[in-house]
Amino acid sequence: MDDWKVIVSRVSGGGAEERWEELAAALAANNVPYSVAFTERYMHALDIARQAVLDGYRKILVAGGDGAFHEALSGVMMQDAVPSTDVTLGLIPIGSGNDWARYHQIPTNVKRAVEIIVRGKKFVQDVVKCETKGDDGQPMLRYMANIGGLGLDAHVCRLYTAARKKGEGGAMLYYKCLLRAFFHYKMKHFRITADGEDFYDDEALSVALGNGKYCGGGMMQTPDAAFDDGLIDMTVTGRLSKVKFVAKVRTLFNGTIKTLREVEYERAKCFHIEAEPASFVEIDGEACGTTPATFTIIPLAINVITNR
Repeated sequence: MDDWKVIVSRVSGGGAEERWEELAAALAANNVPYSVAFTERYMHALDIARQAVLDGYRKILVAGGDGAFHEALSGVMMQDAVPSTDVTLGLIPIGSGNDWARYHQIPTNVKRAVEIIVRGKKFVQDVVKCETKGDDGQPMLRYMANIGGLGLDAHVCRLYTAARKKGEGGAMLYYKCLLRAFFHYKMKHFRITADGEDFYDDEALSVALGNGKYCGGGMMQTPDAAFDDGLIDMTVTGRLSKVKFVAKVRTLFNGTIKTLREVEYERAKCFHIEAEPASFVEIDGEACGTTPATFTIIPLAINVITNR
């Protein structure tokens, strides 16, 4: 089927539903054939995308943020009708962070973003298979497009998700949650293996795993990560005091975090992570279970529309 399946996220921070008429007009102006579905709940985009592939769609366009894109990607990867490389994903970045789109230079201007979709320049990127323990104690499977985290990162994500469900919003919400978490979070002891070899065994403030380099609205916790190198980049921020964290927060935005002596950086095809006490896990800005967690690269697994 040559039509696009358009998934409009009702929970994205940028108000995708409110901008639907603008997007529909842009699609019509560019003669884009499509059918549309609106999400009704968290993780609904996963189910819509999976069913879309089963129904014969091979092009899926997400109107939303990093979380909605993550859900749609997981849906494509979790269907077994066709290889994931038969499917193309596009994004109209109407979210709060838009970090995946930042790398691919997809603008938040809807008309311009649709023009890029129509142009159809493709990039084949890696995907990360993420296995965690769900809140119900059962195994949880998701697929990561961009960046995931544990420790402080995931605690911030939990607070952010809870705030969004209470109706809070705004461009500064993530940073408000970061401050809330920062003053209450206690470091955990992480045990991490990289491709089966011991890598880290100590307390840490945060653990970031990157398929891409941007997160949190432009931060670079994994500044050397690339979407097509067949590797996951990991940044472990160890025993960093809160005073030094505040003093060195600029390193998160200028790509120099690896220069801190408390930071360890590694690249591997597979990371296994355990924590004591257990740590929350976030994937592409979405809360996704707890440790133990295993992250495994799937090289060149999905076609995406890029402007790079």
